[in-house]
Amino acid sequence: MAMDHVSRGVLLGLAVTVFSSSPHAAEVVGEKRSLSSALEEVLVTARKRAENIQETPVAVTAISGDDLRAQGILSTSELSKSVPSLQINDSTAPQIFIRGIGQRAPMARFDPSVSVYLDGIFIPRPDGQLLDTIDIESVQVLRGPQGTLFGKNNTGGALVFTLIKPGEEPGGYVEGALGNYGEQRVRAALDMPVSDEFLTRLALASHRRDGFLRDPSSSNNQSVDRLSAIFQTRWLASDAITLDTMTFLGKTRERFPSYHCSVINEDALFINGLGILWPGDTDPSNPSAYQDNCKANDRDSLPDLVTNQGPTQHQIKHQDTLMFGATLNWELNENHSLKTILGYRDAIKKGPQQTADEGGPEPFLRGIVLDDADQESLTLELQLNGQFFDGAVEYATGVFWQDEFKSERYLLSSPLVGIDAINLAQLAAGRVPDASLIPPGGSAPPIVGALVPLDTLQDFDIDGETLAIFTQATWHINEHFELTLGGRYTEEDRQSELITRTSDLAAVTDIVSADPRFLTLDPAMGLLTYLGVWAEDPISLANNILKASVSGEVGSPLGAPVRDYMDSTFKEFTPMASGSWLVPDAWLDGSFISSGMAYATLSNGFKSGFHEPSGVDGLLVVEPESLENREIGFKVDALEHSLRVNVALYSMTFENMQLITVGLDSANSLVVTSQNAGKSMIEGGEIEILWLPSPEMLVSLTYSNNNYKFLEFDDVALTPLAVSGEKVVLDRSDEEFAVSPRQSASLGVQYTIVSDIGLIVPRFDLSYKGETYMGFDDGSWEVTKTNPGAVYADDYILLDARLSWTNINDDLSIAAYVKNLTDERYDIGAVATGESLGTFARVLGEPRFYGVEVRKTF
Repeated sequence: MAMDHVSRGVLLGLAVTVFSSSPHAAEVVGEKRSLSSALEEVLVTARKRAENIQETPVAVTAISGDDLRAQGILSTSELSKSVPSLQINDSTAPQIFIRGIGQRAPMARFDPSVSVYLDGIFIPRPDGQLLDTIDIESVQVLRGPQGTLFGKNNTGGALVFTLIKPGEEPGGYVEGALGNYGEQRVRAALDMPVSDEFLTRLALASHRRDGFLRDPSSSNNQSVDRLSAIFQTRWLASDAITLDTMTFLGKTRERFPSYHCSVINEDALFINGLGILWPGDTDPSNPSAYQDNCKANDRDSLPDLVTNQGPTQHQIKHQDTLMFGATLNWELNENHSLKTILGYRDAIKKGPQQTADEGGPEPFLRGIVLDDADQESLTLELQLNGQFFDGAVEYATGVFWQDEFKSERYLLSSPLVGIDAINLAQLAAGRVPDASLIPPGGSAPPIVGALVPLDTLQDFDIDGETLAIFTQATWHINEHFELTLGGRYTEEDRQSELITRTSDLAAVTDIVSADPRFLTLDPAMGLLTYLGVWAEDPISLANNILKASVSGEVGSPLGAPVRDYMDSTFKEFTPMASGSWLVPDAWLDGSFISSGMAYATLSNGFKSGFHEPSGVDGLLVVEPESLENREIGFKVDALEHSLRVNVALYSMTFENMQLITVGLDSANSLVVTSQNAGKSMIEGGEIEILWLPSPEMLVSLTYSNNNYKFLEFDDVALTPLAVSGEKVVLDRSDEEFAVSPRQSASLGVQYTIVSDIGLIVPRFDLSYKGETYMGFDDGSWEVTKTNPGAVYADDYILLDARLSWTNINDDLSIAAYVKNLTDERYDIGAVATGESLGTFARVLGEPRFYGVEVRKTF
């Protein structure tokens, strides 16, 4: 990948032969032709210093800004097409996974498992991590825990973005694109040096596109509407001191993708498991409203690219972001330097945003982030880098500090439901209801009420402080062997305040019983009887009465607030050790191998614990997770540096892996909650191949295979807990990891044609993702034993094509592109909840996109 930029520059040199016949020009061209058949040296900063990627004992993929353009990559999410073991989903919630490790939910309490940095500044929230690739000089994807050097401790890895820095001469570029679905894209950057010592650069970007998922009840979903600006300065204060600043402003006004629904388990709690009836049910002996609601949004029963989530859906994705960074580099002397990185980020995520429901057009069960959620963070990092003993020992040490505040208002709501007297009696006796006992038409009188809590409104504020001390040193024992040792001590303090308000059921029964057709049966439980028959749909009648008396998103009167506060500190030391060996050149003389390196690494990662809201039960503690990674790898250049092969093999052991799942609080309210899986293991391997079979052709190939296994994972069965209050422990250690596929692969082929009118470059990129388990609870895994396709996202192959032309002066280029050339239908996000909701909500990925873009540099 990293060769695209250099090969283009080299082949531009070859084009001189077309336009010049002088002997001198031919001689220059001849020299460049000999260079063009070798891959360039790629420098990475995975260890806080510039190193040849082939001599760095880290599994890292480096992609330049020119590489990103050559592949047509516009956002972070597209990196997963070509980077091994990287899975990025941008559906209803941003998700970044490396080697199966990531964070599934976007809620405020979760720290990301994969850290993202922009010019060294840590971005703490998942909804800010999926950056557009605007004015990017390079991106490095570091796989495996990076707990020693990088600012925030993590268990999955890191994405490190570096911006193009201000230039010493005026110049820049303008880029525009038009495509189907009304796509309009403009990007521009301008270097504006104020003096020889003070340089500035301004980059602007606008990207708009209509949504490709049509919903007749709302508008087109999965739209794009982003505005952003980046202003940078560089002050060359002296030969030893440089100060860089960056200010980022972002405005997003998009719509999330809506999703489809399918029923996967008719015995789930909210289908037949509890004998509950929903609005629209008129015969308790044959309830169907819940399943019919899901089936009304079934992909198989709707036209292509059409969803049906109803008029109450909240698919808006609105966020305003301000980010500021300042980096001071001070060369203390020829052997030591000090770097100070200050970062500030303030983001407002505007509500309401729907995060969950059962999948149908009627609002039976909803989870919504209300109002404006605030995310504010301040980070400071001090790094001391240098060397001792004439470079025999290189080191990096420092301190990282972060202060972060997050707020969120979350609503979990459901309607009044119904239950037949026979089912109610069975539940009261602690038995699972048997609908076959109910006579046709149901028993009289009908019972309506809040058998599931109507509304739970929670205001959640989190203050977090992180302090870490880190150090790492590399001893170059000789020109072939080196040993690296490092460690990080981290303290994470979490202060959480939760204010919970739930429905006042007595007030609810007063409102509904004002209608003489309803009589109060038990105000404490919100139960009423209806003076009529089931065929009159009393459940819908009661909900309409309640809806008429209460306005807004909260559908019922709320009781008094209950406050819960928790303060916890989590501490961990994470060591690492690595050894590497460079193959002596003398060993390679006469062979097809040009250079080689082998390494072995033992590294640890740590992710802070947090406080988890659990419905009416308030806050619970989720313990930190830790990971130990054992890795070996080798990196080889061969065939006179025209072939590059990098391989990594690893085995990782998780302790207390943080998993999001479905549970019940003490009020039998369904809650999305978190818990720790005792122990799990990931074993896998990755390979990256880059090959120049000729000066004109570039081929890249990647493959990854990750095998996930829970060793200890105990959970509690929902059905006996909901029916009788009995806690039945489940062993879930036989399940697969969710969200991240076991296998992924990519193939890229680029060919450069030198012509009289410039360079013509056709390129094809093929990416493959294996089938992916999407279950949330134990009931979903049980479904796999009888109907695996019901809870898996199918494997898929995407083909992208691009044809670009660059003029002789290399200042004008035009490209035509097609993404998803075969118009494949595939899932980018899905949630299966087999034991509770009984449904599978699936989010479609992007269909075929095509367009033309023009870029002018000056």
